[in-house]
Amino acid sequence: MKASDLLVRCLEAEGVEYIFGIPGEENIDFMDSLTRSSIRFVLVRHEQGAAFMADVYGRLAGKPGICLATLGPGAANLITGVANAHLDRSPLIAITGQAVSTRLHKESHQNVNTIQLVKGITKYDQQILAAQTIPEIVRKAFDLAMTESRGAVHLQLPEDIAREQTQGSPLPAASKAKACPDRQSRLEAAQMIQAAKRPIILAGNGVIRDHAWEEVRLLAEKANLPLVNTFMAKGMLPFEHPRNLFTVGGHPYPEDLRPLHHADLVITIGFDLVEYDPIVWNEDRARKVLNIHSIQAETDAHLPVELDLTGDLSSTLQALAEEVERRPEPVEHNRIRRLRLEELQSVPLPEEQLPRQVMWTLSERLPENSIVISDVGLHKVWVSRWYQPKRPGQTIIFNGLASMGASLPGALGSRLARPDCPVVVVSGDGGFLMNSQELETAKRMGLDFTVIVFNDRHYSLIEKHQRDNHLAVTQISFQNPDFALYAQSFGVDHRRVSDVDQFARALTEAVESRKLNLLEIVLRREQE
Repeated sequence: MKASDLLVRCLEAEGVEYIFGIPGEENIDFMDSLTRSSIRFVLVRHEQGAAFMADVYGRLAGKPGICLATLGPGAANLITGVANAHLDRSPLIAITGQAVSTRLHKESHQNVNTIQLVKGITKYDQQILAAQTIPEIVRKAFDLAMTESRGAVHLQLPEDIAREQTQGSPLPAASKAKACPDRQSRLEAAQMIQAAKRPIILAGNGVIRDHAWEEVRLLAEKANLPLVNTFMAKGMLPFEHPRNLFTVGGHPYPEDLRPLHHADLVITIGFDLVEYDPIVWNEDRARKVLNIHSIQAETDAHLPVELDLTGDLSSTLQALAEEVERRPEPVEHNRIRRLRLEELQSVPLPEEQLPRQVMWTLSERLPENSIVISDVGLHKVWVSRWYQPKRPGQTIIFNGLASMGASLPGALGSRLARPDCPVVVVSGDGGFLMNSQELETAKRMGLDFTVIVFNDRHYSLIEKHQRDNHLAVTQISFQNPDFALYAQSFGVDHRRVSDVDQFARALTEAVESRKLNLLEIVLRREQE
């Protein structure tokens, strides 16, 4: 068999169902091997979209998403999506073609050193130089992609190696024991929690990756601890739960609405430093930190970790819950919850009225199992603060690299990873048009989801930063196509609304239609 056949067999053995990508001359042998495989190749319209699809698929499927590109420009186009997976800790494997190995040592057509190009955004980069090494390389790649912290891996297959004749078979995956900190460490952690005056839990993306939200809830309820979550860990506790102090991150709230600032001990659970810079919430370093994670805490001057409980999150939290005692009612944090509830249900600025109403409507009307994916822009702040999911692990907010244009491709990955879950994308007009060509991919594949686009013809988040810093508002406005005609050209249903009543009706129609929908929300500036 060809080396490319062996590579495909190894991918099948790892449970790969989909590969997102665009073929090229240098990977035609690999594409030929896929014709004899159970793996479905998803032909996309841009390699960046392929990487975003693989990223979100990996988050939701709990196994690496796979993307494919050819050498040179194809491989370079993957980079933004690979970097997005890297900083958001999503399991992803990028496979790229390469020129024949006899011309890699010199300047040649489309030949760039893609191994070096992606080295800073991957956990493992390996060019396959001998066909018989493929089983070892693939097994190692999947193992590293799924080992905490999860992340991106890159494999490269030169075209001459791909067509080599070889023998071999996939290597089996080894089962891994779940480690838990020793009891003495758990007792020390319980004593820290008991001794604190105003402890609080900060739950992060690691909880979502490990599906440990029930264990977090158990600890919060057993010890009567207030809890906040990062953007990437929304839905950790139900909205009405008395210990839920909602989401933190981004630009800080006013002083009275900052739960972390009123704490003396922050219990970080599954918290990745990239989610919320500790200098924002611990600038004076007055808060001690108890870190509970599957990996050791990153070193940071404003994250003074006094105890690092490192191990399997679910096992560690279950064991710690047995050691803690119920604490008194958190009076100060109860006051902050009341204030935050008032803020969530208010409209302090006229320009926030429709966006807030849209988020409330999404919270109230979407089915419980809906997946909401936010693009990047001012609307990301709205989703992060005002949208209230009914379940954890169902809201995707890109907050590491935070790349614009990831949400629409991500919706395709979502529908394939969780086919029973309705998917709603929330995007700005700027981010939407960066990868809107993937509407054709979704339509061709018969995938249904709803894309909400806020149309205000501005890069509004940049405008906000310019205004907040008392700078000139410049180079942030543009013109949009007629979105009705644009949607029609792809065969996509379109609805256009400008108030919350219209939006509520349109949202229900779109989600219940089980079709591909573009729901355009016209903001005030567009109406002027």
